[in-house]
Amino acid sequence: MATAPRTTTSHLFHYTNATAAIRHILATGKLRLSPYKSTNDLWESQPHYPTLSAHHDQRDLDAGFPLWDEIDRQLGLHTKVGCLTQDVALPSRVFNPDALRGCAHLSLWAHYGDGHTGVCLRFDRDKLVQSLLEHRGPASLAFHGPVRYLRSQDGPPTRGIDVGQVAEFRADAVALAYAEANKDSLFFRKHIDWDSEAEYRLILLNQSTDFDYVDIRSALTGIVLGSAFPQEQVNDLLEALEPYPGVTVEYLQFLNRRLHCFPFEGSVPRSRSLSTQSWPAARREGSLAERLMALRDAETAANARRQAAETFIQEASEYLEEGAARLVLQLALWSGTRVDSYSRITAVPEHLRTRSPGVPGEVIHYERGVPCVVENLPRPSHTLTAAAAIQVLDDEQLRLHAVVETEQRLPDGINRQEHWRVERKIDAADAQAAVAAQYGCGSRQPLRACSAYGHCPLKRPPTCNASPPPTG
Repeated sequence: MATAPRTTTSHLFHYTNATAAIRHILATGKLRLSPYKSTNDLWESQPHYPTLSAHHDQRDLDAGFPLWDEIDRQLGLHTKVGCLTQDVALPSRVFNPDALRGCAHLSLWAHYGDGHTGVCLRFDRDKLVQSLLEHRGPASLAFHGPVRYLRSQDGPPTRGIDVGQVAEFRADAVALAYAEANKDSLFFRKHIDWDSEAEYRLILLNQSTDFDYVDIRSALTGIVLGSAFPQEQVNDLLEALEPYPGVTVEYLQFLNRRLHCFPFEGSVPRSRSLSTQSWPAARREGSLAERLMALRDAETAANARRQAAETFIQEASEYLEEGAARLVLQLALWSGTRVDSYSRITAVPEHLRTRSPGVPGEVIHYERGVPCVVENLPRPSHTLTAAAAIQVLDDEQLRLHAVVETEQRLPDGINRQEHWRVERKIDAADAQAAVAAQYGCGSRQPLRACSAYGHCPLKRPPTCNASPPPTG
């Protein structure tokens, strides 16, 4: 995910508690802009000291800390900020493509979303910015944009303040001009500790010293309920959303350290009650310390067996992968298909697979497999899998597996069929020759099996029209 391309969408998100969303934002159709000095970053809430300059005939004017304090007071009194979160999309091939979405920031849910019991409002960025710009007055300034995060900064690299201009135009006018000239450094730079917020800001400077508001009625497009949103708030929320007929509602669920987003259908799922089931006594006797030591010993022994087995069948494993690579090249000749290969023990039947260390049953020292998967395009409806695997058993015995199977996606489920399977047990000394004969250039059995079945509409070249091999 770290190297995957990122796309910033046209959405912005705002985290808040349920009461603020229902009784204030949705009820009034406005998003509050808060005083700039109320932000959490010390870079912003504490004063900074721009360079002061004066012409030679104005050096007798009183400057220094009193002027710095007045400029800071003017900016703090008249600057209001709206804090939102950018929405970043990742490619669908990424394991968790929603990890950077604007509503998927766990820390923001905890800090601003009332411990996951609140909501996250989704806005159309362009419409929200337009509403901000339309709200500003003649003696007002309005800025917007993403925040940049820096590791260190001695002070905002700003253009200084001229003492003579303060005497001529007064500090309030100079403060506005100073803010306009240095808006990026003043309002859109934060310490990198806050970079997980992916913040986008609306900034308004005007003569008011109170909160200000931006109309959101045309910009609101959706609302996402936190994973702990209370059911007793649902009716109030739905009533507050009646003036917003086009707004979609979704809810989040947290499972296995991931947030999952689902359409809201009138109620939020209840948390699962913790199980009170009593587990039967362990088959192993002994105290907790003794059983834990036995488990650790079993893990250690299994790791040692695996490392030893992996070393002495290295050449056989390489032949296995080379044979799979040749098969992929042959299958890639089928037009209108996509072929993929990866490491997985698909060919090994479930009842013959490795058990966890210490669990009674057949001991598998090591197993390795390579499936070749063919799907028809443009929308996969049929899948063919040709898989091979090798297992290392006791007494330097090996077990080889190969299988060809298909899946067909039907309206009522998936139809799976196995067309060919081979299983052989051999001595480790014969591994290289057996793997080469079974999966390598010495045998075309997997390819012939792939080409033999006729019900699947994968497009095969004429050279692959072979009859199926014997299954004995």
